[in-house]
Amino acid sequence: QTLRAVFQYKPQNIDELMINVGDFIYVDPTQQSDVSEGWVIGTSHRTGCRGFIPENYTERANESDTWVKHREHAFVPASRFFTQAENEPNVKLNGQVHNPVMSRSVTNILSAQNTTLRRGLLVMRHGERVDQVFGKSWLQQCLAADGKYHRADLNFPSILPKRRDSMKQFEYDPPLSSCGIFQSRLTGEALLDQEVAVSYVYSSPALRCIQTAQYVLEGLKLDQKLKIRVEPGLFEWTKWEASKIIPNFMTMTELTEASYKVDTSYRGNFPLSSLVPSETYEEYISRSTTVIKQIVTACVILIVGHGSSLASFTRPLVGLPARESSNFAQVVRKIPSLGMCFCEELKEENKWQMVNPPVKTLTHGANAAFNWRNGILDN
Repeated sequence: QTLRAVFQYKPQNIDELMINVGDFIYVDPTQQSDVSEGWVIGTSHRTGCRGFIPENYTERANESDTWVKHREHAFVPASRFFTQAENEPNVKLNGQVHNPVMSRSVTNILSAQNTTLRRGLLVMRHGERVDQVFGKSWLQQCLAADGKYHRADLNFPSILPKRRDSMKQFEYDPPLSSCGIFQSRLTGEALLDQEVAVSYVYSSPALRCIQTAQYVLEGLKLDQKLKIRVEPGLFEWTKWEASKIIPNFMTMTELTEASYKVDTSYRGNFPLSSLVPSETYEEYISRSTTVIKQIVTACVILIVGHGSSLASFTRPLVGLPARESSNFAQVVRKIPSLGMCFCEELKEENKWQMVNPPVKTLTHGANAAFNWRNGILDN
């Protein structure tokens, strides 16, 4: 069954579908039994997204309205739009070099299709950070008498990357926990399953964000093809820094030596030296708005930032004003590790809209510390 939207509907919840007047929505009657009265669940013909919509915003479409002409096209995997695997050999045919996958005819098709690709922006929060689980004293729990790091719990990272300055700097720039690493890889694998083709990756300079970007790329199988662009302007609202100073982030040299795939040639839009401690809310929103509009240039871009990033980077794109500072923190506190938002460009209307992310958020329960001596041996 096909419905046509007679009114525009903007989602109020993450599982709802954005529709514009005239959109066609495909509805499977067999999937409506558990849907609340007055609502239907369907798939938009225009965006391919699926979600709930109010039934009274639609009408039954005429069958002929949904007829389409069918033509023959050649298609290749989405990842071919952006990268060519390093191990794909070139061969000679009739004295000319050809790639067996990227033939001349397919290259022409890609060139034509690439000009019509919509821009997309996927913003996600970093994975679980180690101090989120073990508190501010996590580093003291892991330092032996000789000052060397040891893993006091399996959720501590197995190793810490080397820094030229004091290891104490990790207190202000903490890494991911082991679960955070797992969350990030799992999210990347889910994006791969949905055939999400990312063309550029940007990260806050915070170590936890760079690590998240790295492991998401590993899950996407793009860690050998894409490099992470470290953008200082993506750092969180500096007023929230407990130390009241800007952390000493790892340098590009240190990150490279630690095997993080960072783009050493990238020059940020917002210099690290321009980050000021305890900036006002207006300064933070201005910084976020300026940086995001400079970053969003082409194709699908992944940004790994902080909980605050989801609102401060997406709302300017879709034309919404910044939230009131009084309730901004309350909204951010509800955003879980690897929480994400997705915006897509509507070229015909010269605007952006927020749609359902390509994958669901990862949800899991707490797992408290356990000492077998307590309870097992007690009477």
